[in-house]
Amino acid sequence: MMLRELAPDLWVTEQPLRFLGMELGTRTTVIRLVDGSLFVHSPSRLESGLRIELDAKGPMRYVIAPNRFHHLFVGDYQRVYPDAEFYGAPGLQAKRTDLKFAATLTDEAPPGWRGQLEQLVFRTFSPLNEVVFFHRASRTVLFTDLIFNVTRSDSTLTKIALTLDGGFGAPAVPRTFRMVLKWHRAETRALAERILGWDFDRVVLAHGEV
Repeated sequence: MMLRELAPDLWVTEQPLRFLGMELGTRTTVIRLVDGSLFVHSPSRLESGLRIELDAKGPMRYVIAPNRFHHLFVGDYQRVYPDAEFYGAPGLQAKRTDLKFAATLTDEAPPGWRGQLEQLVFRTFSPLNEVVFFHRASRTVLFTDLIFNVTRSDSTLTKIALTLDGGFGAPAVPRTFRMVLKWHRAETRALAERILGWDFDRVVLAHGEV
């Protein structure tokens, strides 16, 4: 089984992924909406086994590229699911002109998942422009790259690099990210407080442990 259930109508799948020589792994989150359709956050490689499991969960409806880096496999989904709607973080359409997006994500949820998921564009780290989501039914917040929770790794390079950047061993915002966020301290604090105002008890992120 490639999909691992975390809560009713909430699954994740993990795959290996290397970035700048580091093995970070990546995680995709799948949510089944109240109409039975699927919302896929941060799509990873669409392997045949994963496709079979996704199709068994419900019709593919929404595929989300939640920041300016997590877009590598969106094209796979567009070829296989041409009737799905694709949404990207601010700035991604200009970066990936080969992909077709229904719209750019904002702080307001589109009608298709409004009332089920809330969202917020974390604009104070513009290299990512990450959109953070909150799934009310499962009390789950979805991060992508703003927070890492890598607590173990077989890669020496990964452990050294993340330790130096303050992102290894516990949930953390990497030190290099924090340097940029401090340039916009007041706005960053306001965004963080909005997220902390959500009634959640689970954080799913792309790199590291849930």
